[in-house]
Amino acid sequence: MSDMSSIELAVFAWVAEVAGGKIVSRVKASGGNRRQSWAVDVETPGGVRLALMLRFDPRPDEPGAEPWTIEREAAVFRAIRDIPIRVPKYVGFNAQLRAVLTDRATGVAELRHLKDDTQKQHIARQFMADLATLHRWPTEGVALEASVKSPRIADHIVNELDIWEAMYREVGSSDPLLEFAFLWLRKHVPQTDRAPVLTHGDAGPGNFMYDKGELTALIDWEFAHLGDPMDDLAWFSMRCVMEPVPDYFDALRCYEEAVCAPIDRDSLLYHRVLVSTRVVVIRHRAFAGEPAHAIVSRGLNRRLLVEALAAASGSETAFPEPPASPETALTALYDKVIGDLGNVIVPKSTDKAVIAAAKNAAKVVKYLKAIDRFGPDTERIERDELEALLGSRPATVDQGQADLCVALKAGDVSFEAALRYFAGAGVRGAQLSAEASGSIAGRHYISI
Repeated sequence: MSDMSSIELAVFAWVAEVAGGKIVSRVKASGGNRRQSWAVDVETPGGVRLALMLRFDPRPDEPGAEPWTIEREAAVFRAIRDIPIRVPKYVGFNAQLRAVLTDRATGVAELRHLKDDTQKQHIARQFMADLATLHRWPTEGVALEASVKSPRIADHIVNELDIWEAMYREVGSSDPLLEFAFLWLRKHVPQTDRAPVLTHGDAGPGNFMYDKGELTALIDWEFAHLGDPMDDLAWFSMRCVMEPVPDYFDALRCYEEAVCAPIDRDSLLYHRVLVSTRVVVIRHRAFAGEPAHAIVSRGLNRRLLVEALAAASGSETAFPEPPASPETALTALYDKVIGDLGNVIVPKSTDKAVIAAAKNAAKVVKYLKAIDRFGPDTERIERDELEALLGSRPATVDQGQADLCVALKAGDVSFEAALRYFAGAGVRGAQLSAEASGSIAGRHYISI
């Protein structure tokens, strides 16, 4: 391990000591982020091979609005270690080295790769049963950083709003859709007599693992917090947009049977708005990253947020048809580049990085093609609608949206008028990313 830094050497020495053996394999599970994940195998003196997962920060957290420190992650694993659900088991934490160690679950997380719908639904029901067990578990003594001590779910929801709005404001650029969402969320916090529960905070397909048709572990507990159990069911709804289960309502019934209580529909609809807002905040904060992912995420998740707001508010706002702009003189050129990337470069390469880069480049070119075709009409319609909302025509769309932020905060625009604007903007934004998004372009929250 001579190629490693002194910090990494110290961390792996600690792993060997805690596990009581010798490291025989280590594979970096993800890279590029400040926090590192490693799959580590340790062999004990008795010949037992332990499959472990290491998470550590090579340097201290930078000051900022995000509260999800490595210390908090370790606290979550300690809080869930005695709960009889399928999760990575806590092994140890080193505050000085900023490292947390758990065992490593077997299997894969991509539910879409499983083609057997019977097995897929079985796993979804197992997941819901474990989620119900988590929500029934007593929370006395659970103390997480950036949490509040309160017996009221409403207080925990407001705390979450404070965290996520601070993350949005930290960027320093305004987004009228997020302004609108936070105003609505703060005005409509559910008031309930139910006690707060420990929530996973990002529950659903993609964040659980399975192997041989059986659930093996709930993973990715970074956003865990005390709050409303409907928060987790809202995350499940969101993640089912990306990776649907065969029978969504069967999964909800499984949860209801396990907790011996019906789903709180109004609270679930509220938390769909909160979940969608979180996702849009994450995209708002993503200064770097793969452009293709940003294009797809923005187009889908902004539209889903508007749909969630319409459903939760009981609005009958219609989503208009996008502009039917004709192809341009450049459309054929864009199609040629897209075709070469997908039909020439990808088939002729065996390098996974090259293949991924080519596919991502094709998505970007598809987006640029849509901008070329629909962009002028989209901009004109945006300025028309902003003029109708604000009473004067903005010089640019950006200026109009900045003015809309001010008007929303001042209460100068009605909820229904704003929602109609965002419905149209969501449809037009989704149109620009539709070809790049493929099949998910037409996905929606399931109506409940």
